[in-house]
Amino acid sequence: MKRIDDMKMIHIIVLQISFLLIGIIVPTQTWSQVLDFTLAQRKILEGNFKLKALHQQAEQYKSRITQDSSLPDPQVKLGLNNIPVSKPSFNESDMTSKEIGIYQMFPSFGTLSVKERIALLEYRKALEIYRLYQAYYLHIIRSHFFEIAYWKEYLKIIEETKKYLTILLEIQKSRSIAGIGMVSDVLKISVELSKLDEQIISVNATTAEIDKNIGYLLGDINSEKKYHVADINYNSIKVQLQPETDMSERVMRENPELQLLSLQILMDEELVSLKQKDLYPDVELGISYMQRDKTPQGTNRDDMFSIMATFNIPAWFMSKNIPAIHEMKIKKGESEAQLNDKKQEISFALSTITLNTEKWKMLYELYSKQVIPQLEAMLQADIANFRTGSTEFMKLIDTIRMVLQYKQEQLNTIKEYCKAVSFLHFLLGDTSILDLDDIQ
Repeated sequence: MKRIDDMKMIHIIVLQISFLLIGIIVPTQTWSQVLDFTLAQRKILEGNFKLKALHQQAEQYKSRITQDSSLPDPQVKLGLNNIPVSKPSFNESDMTSKEIGIYQMFPSFGTLSVKERIALLEYRKALEIYRLYQAYYLHIIRSHFFEIAYWKEYLKIIEETKKYLTILLEIQKSRSIAGIGMVSDVLKISVELSKLDEQIISVNATTAEIDKNIGYLLGDINSEKKYHVADINYNSIKVQLQPETDMSERVMRENPELQLLSLQILMDEELVSLKQKDLYPDVELGISYMQRDKTPQGTNRDDMFSIMATFNIPAWFMSKNIPAIHEMKIKKGESEAQLNDKKQEISFALSTITLNTEKWKMLYELYSKQVIPQLEAMLQADIANFRTGSTEFMKLIDTIRMVLQYKQEQLNTIKEYCKAVSFLHFLLGDTSILDLDDIQ
């Protein structure tokens, strides 16, 4: 009996050790992954499937460069020539021969170099598209973090507001019991508390949805993992005017969309050149060797060889090649117009950021230095006066609502400012990992 108990104890110890080892070997990220602001940016660059596909696409265009600059494959010709129909034979007729030949097409001079430059431009465009989407997804993931931080701070404000309403509720209950308060006021406070609970439910649903979207962006196919997003301290972020002059100049130089359109213009120029090359004939050179058998009498016949040149003449260039060249020139003009339009669009976006950050800076200072401190002082005074009966009930409720509203507005200015700075880095095509010190 004692031996059986000892064996059970050994089994329990072995199981406990096994679970301990599993916990050490298998990272906790298997069940739950804790992400902070910088780690999420790093992971989206590594795990996002769209970015992986664009990277592979860029590699695909890279491999085309040598393909497009190579000559067409040569052709090998094998033949039996001039075999008599009535009596098939290899030695009856002097014209009968066995032939082997090789033929190579040579495009007009400079065509292959133009194709190589076009392929190289296609590769550079693929790299810019990859950089564009990297910057875009980094901006999206950062914006999600700012949204979640905003809602978490807003929940704290709601809880603080609920404390004020709870104090007010206790006062009104005491007054109602004493017969100097109205039951309807108690019900009004309960309704206000229910409204705040409704907001809490809505905020939690919103943050859960954002949390789920973060999992999707990071490459979590089944979205089963729970991503606990670290808090961002909004109090440490100072709203400043954006963008600085040198940043605006950098955006106009380095913006990936502008780079894409500039590369497209260069490629259109090369396509015009390529179409112009079609006005010149291509040439195909070939050489063949023809072997003839001996005559029936045993006399040797001379073998023969042939050299040939075949030219592709663009005889219908007026109806075919000239319109194609004109089409490519129109395409180039279209790309130039798109580039100018995109420059105006980005310039407008930069001026909008400047105007908005100036507005958010003034509002933030107004809320933090004047409106909110004044409202909080007024709220404390109203609560004290309400205890003595010198302040009306609805005036106190309005003051509580105003405190909640302006604290939310203050948070919103910081959130929008952070998103604007992140968008500025997106316009720049910045694929580096930003920390909170960069959001200044």
